[in-house]
Amino acid sequence: MKSKILEAVDFVIKNNLVKGTWGNVSIKEGDLIYITPSGIPYDKLTKDDISVVDINGTHISGLKPSSELPTHIEIYKARKDVNAIVHTHPVFSTTVSLITSFIPPLVEDAVMILGPRINVSEYALPGTVKLAQNVVNALGENHAVILKNHGLITVGSDIREALTASLVCEKTAEIFLYALNIGNFSEINEGDAVMLRNKYLNSYRQIEKDVR
Repeated sequence: MKSKILEAVDFVIKNNLVKGTWGNVSIKEGDLIYITPSGIPYDKLTKDDISVVDINGTHISGLKPSSELPTHIEIYKARKDVNAIVHTHPVFSTTVSLITSFIPPLVEDAVMILGPRINVSEYALPGTVKLAQNVVNALGENHAVILKNHGLITVGSDIREALTASLVCEKTAEIFLYALNIGNFSEINEGDAVMLRNKYLNSYRQIEKDVR
């Protein structure tokens, strides 16, 4: 599991989703959560650094967990289908957080993988219970939520799905901003958006058999 965390960290760096030590990644296995530690540069992380806590936040091993641990815990408690969380600070998604409360259903892959629309959560200070509550409320049953004046959180049944959701959300945010700049765009209607989402969840989705 710790190897999966390191692989995910490498992925978000290579895809320019974070800078410095910002952002965090976690994977849940049973009642244990493996999460990146606080304040350690990603390129310096080792397996021994990865923090392990229980579902209530009790520290078990590794370094001090990310300050956003409360948000990870609340998502895992609210969403039994979620086993991985990726929190990043990508440019386009964060820009969207400054100007709107959601991204409408614009493109099929986003609707299928992320949800009928991508909500922006209400602002709260990082690392707080209030932020965790706002994120859970805005996430709902989707696989992505944009954090007001902050960044992006994506979730998945495994780490691969959560990472894919990050890339798709950032691409969709970029498309949305381009469309706003042009001044005119079309949306997928609500009924079709729901059908596309259900098709992904029930047919197209490919889940790792072993995330360890």
